[in-house]
Formats: sequence, structure tokens, C-alpha cells
Amino acid sequence: MLGEQRALEILKKLLSMVEVEQAEAVLLGKASGLTRFANSTIHQNVYEKDTVILLRVAKGKKIGVARSNLTDTESLKQLARRAAEIADSQVPNPNFESFAHSPRAPEVGAFYEETANCNPTQRAENVKLVIAEADKFGFLAAGSHSTTANEIAYANSLGTTQYHRHTAAYMNTVIMSPTSSGYADYSSLNIADFDARKVGERATRICADSQNPREIEEGRYDVVVSPEAVDEIMNWLSYIGFGAESLQEGRSFMSGRLGERIMGENISIWDDGLDPKGIPMPFDFEGVPKQRIAIIERGVAKNVTYSIITAHKEGKHSTGHALPPGEEIAALPTNVFFGTGEHTVDEMIASLKRGLLVTRFHYINGLLDTRRALFTGMTRDGTFYVEDGKIKYPVKNLRFTDSMLEAFSKVEMISKEAKLQLSSWYGANVVPALKIKDFNFSGKTEF
Repeated sequence: MLGEQRALEILKKLLSMVEVEQAEAVLLGKASGLTRFANSTIHQNVYEKDTVILLRVAKGKKIGVARSNLTDTESLKQLARRAAEIADSQVPNPNFESFAHSPRAPEVGAFYEETANCNPTQRAENVKLVIAEADKFGFLAAGSHSTTANEIAYANSLGTTQYHRHTAAYMNTVIMSPTSSGYADYSSLNIADFDARKVGERATRICADSQNPREIEEGRYDVVVSPEAVDEIMNWLSYIGFGAESLQEGRSFMSGRLGERIMGENISIWDDGLDPKGIPMPFDFEGVPKQRIAIIERGVAKNVTYSIITAHKEGKHSTGHALPPGEEIAALPTNVFFGTGEHTVDEMIASLKRGLLVTRFHYINGLLDTRRALFTGMTRDGTFYVEDGKIKYPVKNLRFTDSMLEAFSKVEMISKEAKLQLSSWYGANVVPALKIKDFNFSGKTEF
């Protein structure tokens, strides 16, 4: 880690080399260790340490973006020239006025030395605990375990500067038998919070319970959906609907519906980059301090997230949700929270007269009809038939096709606990389990 002083020194030096009206620079520092395992054997240990600088310059309303991971003086000069040359070739953006002139964002404690200093031996010991749980049943374990330390520095030609650092630890595993599989994962800022044995126990239990699944007919079932499965849905909802661009282009299920109820009254979704229960980041990649944004409030579509340019298009201010310069999408929520309820997962299962327990979704496609949030996808790693509140037997995987607006209008119960789910992109979701009525399964599989 470079630290705040050195990181900002590099960015200010770079900005001094740029001969344009305005410029902004982002430094992304990363030190990450990754341990992969398959067939109950660790087969890969990798370590990555890198510093990437993103430079965005404005010549009038022409904007150029360039990047480099070299910080010596000559490389910084080349980066400055390249960004200016790219700006020369661009079409003017009528919605650009200025980069951010922002106050310093509040500090949020999200850095843990234990995580930053975690070594391969420590990760291997955690993996060993998972494999030991699988060995009890003669199953095979696969998955990955990572620990990461990140720093983000921002500076622009208007005098705005920001700095933040955080750590993250993550593990996932799939436990496999000849006829079944079980999945579990865990995310935390602090590796000291990890209980790897518990991760292994959960995945192994699901695998053991889901052996020799039976075939059932497609159709509508009441379902209890795990936080892991809800997380997959939330990632897609954010991507297709919670950002300003999709709203402005009429592609979002929020387009033309702000102020209207589009989900059940028991559904509230918000973004909060300052909440330590997530993966905090107090400012965005344009240096704008983050704030809590109500996206869905008691089922009503309230807000979407904005960058500086998308906000100016509507005469608004940025909400502090810009992604790094050069990304395909300008702004998305990256610290999403889903409001909790009053029930345990066991109580939700006990309330099912005839339904399914879904432990995971995968291969979700949320682009079928973005105005309706029509998704399709598959169950995976343990699906169970429930009757009269009792889990009766495992079932073969099913394909679902349903509108998430309709599904989230039929949520009957929400768990009182929420689970942190680290994103593979930026940030994280904090989500509960849900009981949904009449969820539509449109097909079945042979496994």
C-alpha cells in the first residue's frame, strides 16, 4: 500500500503535467492473495500487487480517458499526453460541465491489518477446515479463498482530493457427491471473523441432503430463497434498473415510474457507502462523497444513482455513485442493502404448505425484458421440495422465468438477518432470505 500521502503526491504530479482545462485522476492500489482448490486439494496460490492510475481529461466538452500502472515521471508524462490525444478525437459531450468540487468525504474504518497481512498458510488452514467437512462424507471440495487490501485515491484540477482504504476476505466452496452438490460462501472485512469450518459444514450438509434428487413438474411454487440467491437477483436489478443511464434511456423498470409502487410494501432497498455492515467506500470514482440513497421505499420507486454527467442531463447533482472512468456504465449502486423482516429461515420453511427451498441461482439472464425486470435462470447446488412445513426430498434443478417486479410484489416473509455478499465487481450487497408466493418455474432439467 502506498498510503495517502504518497498516493496523492503521484496524482498531483500527474495533474501538473496535463495541459487541458480540467483533469481528474484515480489511483487504485491492490494487494490480493488467492488460494484455489479442487478435488479436495489446493492446486493454486497466486498473489497480485498492482497500482493502476486512471486519468480523465476535458478539453472543453471533449473527454479522454487513459490508464497506466507505471508511476515514474516519464510514464506519467506519457499518460497525460495520451489522455489529451484521446480527448482530441472525441465528440463533445453536451452534458459535461465540470469535474467535482467536493468537500472531503468522512472517514470510514474498513481496513484490518489481519486481512492485509494474511498469508497463504493461513488461507490454506481455512481451506483445510472445509475439506475436512467434505471428507466426513467422502465428498469432494472445490472453491477459492481470497484476501485483499485496496486503496483508492482521487485528485482533480479543482482541488478535490479523497483517500480511502479497505480490506476484504472471501471464501466460496462447492461440495460434490456423485448425484448432488452444495454451496456456501462467506464475506467479511476482517479475516479474523472467518469461520471456515462453518462454511464447509453448510455446503456439506446441503450436498448430503440433496443426493439422488427427484424430478418434479415445472409450474408455480411458493419458494423460500436464500440470501445467496437473492444476491444474484439484486446484482441484475442494480445493473438493469437502479442507475440513471438505463432510466434516461427508457430501459429501466424504474423509467416513468418514480413515485409509483412497483414492488410490495414490505420491500425497501437502499444504497449506503458509509455503512460498515457492507464494504464501505465514502466517495465515488469522481471524488463525490457518498450518501444514503433510498432506491425502493416500501415498494415505491424513489431514486436512481447518478454520476456528474448523468445528473447534469437532468439538472441534478451527482449522488456519489460514479464508476471508474472508462467503464461501460457511468453510475450504479455498489453498497446495496435490502430491508430485513421479522422471521427466521426455519419459520419461513415451516410456513410453506407446498413449495420449494432454493439455496442458489446461477446463469441468470436479466435482459429478457428490462422494463418488466423479466429474468430467467437456474437453481443450483441444492433445491428441496417442502410440504406442510417439512423438507421432504431434494429435487432436480429447475429453470425459472419470472418478472422480479411481480415476484417482489409477492414477498410474504423476510428474514430478520441479512448476509454480506461481496461483489465480484465493486462493493457488496447485504441481503436477507425471502419467502415468495407463486414463483414461476418454466422448465426442468435432467440433473
